[in-house]
Amino acid sequence: MKNVSTIVWASVATISLIYIVTKANELIYIHKKYDIAKADHAEINKINYGLFNIALWKSEALIAANNRISQFEISDKAYNQAVKELEKYLYRINKDHIDNGKIFEPIFAEAENNPKVNKLFLKLLKENTLPQIKELNIPKFIPGMARDMANDLRKQEPALQALMHSEMRRMMEDTSNATKVDPRLSIYAKYGASDHDAAKTKIQTTMDRYKVDIDQRVISVFGSLVWIFLCAWLASYIISYKINLGIMTLATMGLLWTGLNLPLMNIEGLLNAFTIELLGTPIEFDQQYIYYQSKSILDVTHTLLESRGLDTKIVGYMILAFSVVFPFIKLIMSIAYIYSDKISQSRWVQNIIFYLGKWSMADVFVVALFMAYIGFYGIIASQLSAIERNRGGFAVETINNSHLAYGAMFFTSFCVGSIIIGIIINRKVKV
Repeated sequence: MKNVSTIVWASVATISLIYIVTKANELIYIHKKYDIAKADHAEINKINYGLFNIALWKSEALIAANNRISQFEISDKAYNQAVKELEKYLYRINKDHIDNGKIFEPIFAEAENNPKVNKLFLKLLKENTLPQIKELNIPKFIPGMARDMANDLRKQEPALQALMHSEMRRMMEDTSNATKVDPRLSIYAKYGASDHDAAKTKIQTTMDRYKVDIDQRVISVFGSLVWIFLCAWLASYIISYKINLGIMTLATMGLLWTGLNLPLMNIEGLLNAFTIELLGTPIEFDQQYIYYQSKSILDVTHTLLESRGLDTKIVGYMILAFSVVFPFIKLIMSIAYIYSDKISQSRWVQNIIFYLGKWSMADVFVVALFMAYIGFYGIIASQLSAIERNRGGFAVETINNSHLAYGAMFFTSFCVGSIIIGIIINRKVKV
């Protein structure tokens, strides 16, 4: 009866693990699609396209300048000053050219050289010109003339505004002949959007849908793996410990595989809002990404191995060995050691389990992971806080969305499970 219960339990647990691992692969696939959408969302909202975009600044500056120009008018103070300046100018013209008759001298000189002009009449005209000018009393009319001219200037305000608008557009327009293509157009097309706002909305909707699905699958997969591991651990004290140790190992492998493929941490720093006042017009920028990175252990390893630098390749091989290869070898050899007497007598297998296992350093990697997270989180938080404590006359709100991802939870659980399996094997060997 006990053997039947053992077989049934082992069969149910194994089938359940196969099903759970299938669901884990679906989770990994969906999470990769979510990561792609998240990366696209970060890309189209990078600070390069917002706060650091000179073309956008020109556009916003033109709007601010046009708003100020639209409010342009000649103030009473400026009007009165213009009247005074025009009066001075007209008085000076009258004094230097009209009152002394100099304005007529070229006319009289040309008439004297003309034989058709009667000289006596010309002489009488010259002698009577200055008295006639004095009789006109031109200075008396100058204040009125100055006011009329200033009024004409006021009437030209719309024309002056149009001229200033035209000059501002000319100053702000792109003088380069190169045709600039927005690098984000390919991302817009991927989501069937024609502009930034439409793409942002569609990507956010896609991310929200994936996120709900991922959260549900993580609870299901993680909970199931941990539950089967705990049940097998407890059952190992009642029925065959070898079978239950095998089930525990398979569950631990499921945790390792999922932990290797899901992101470990998300490093995310954002400018949530940026506002500055220019010429009385507020210029506002929406949420922008300063930095975003989200990678799994396998992603990091692949990136390092694909790099050209020898030092980065060495680091990549070390991560691959200590965090991927060695843990799998240790788990497989541990099961082989328990089930096969011949393998258990192999010196090579014993070295792998009892010596190489100590150098797999998966637990050390987890500690390093948490230290790296704390360090990155502190750096991002410090830099964003420094940005917010500005004294530059602009308002800025930052967000630090850095957090450990689901991969860290799965990988940490694998480390704990691996340690428990190692303890059980050591106890059985000593017995």
